[in-house]
Amino acid sequence: MYESSGAGRLKTLREQSGLTQQELSRQTGVSRSLISQWENGVISVSLATKKRVASYFGVDVSELDGEVTSAQAAPRPSQTVRDSLPPRVEMSAAARQEMSELAAQYAALNHKLEQMLGRLTQDELTAVRESAARMAQAVETELVFRQVKAFQDRPDAASRDEVLRAVEALMGQGNG
Repeated sequence: MYESSGAGRLKTLREQSGLTQQELSRQTGVSRSLISQWENGVISVSLATKKRVASYFGVDVSELDGEVTSAQAAPRPSQTVRDSLPPRVEMSAAARQEMSELAAQYAALNHKLEQMLGRLTQDELTAVRESAARMAQAVETELVFRQVKAFQDRPDAASRDEVLRAVEALMGQGNG
């Protein structure tokens, strides 16, 4: 068995952060098996692995190895701030939960939007039909007024009755 005070330090950091070996594995990309063997002092890990895990916990590699320097003996301001925060895994879980809730809200809003667009399309179609009917009526009325004006402007227009008959004839054509 390979004895290392760093093995105990890793376990302490992991447990203080509220992480299981599996969670630490997911967060750092280091296999759970390797973490277990490292914590139990079975193996010594590479410097690259130590750097990755040390970076995750925000500590120096020397601290992860169990060495205590004078700078580490007195709490650093960044360490004090970090200690006041929830463990990173909890923040990640909270972020995942929030993202999940936002995704559910998005899906619900998207469904409502699709329903509204379906209704809006029917409402718009009805509005377009009504608008087209009003426009057709306006065009027909304009044509009648133009014809009336044309009859009124004719020098041989016999009478008001002739103009009214012409308007009635035009109105009958528009409805037929």
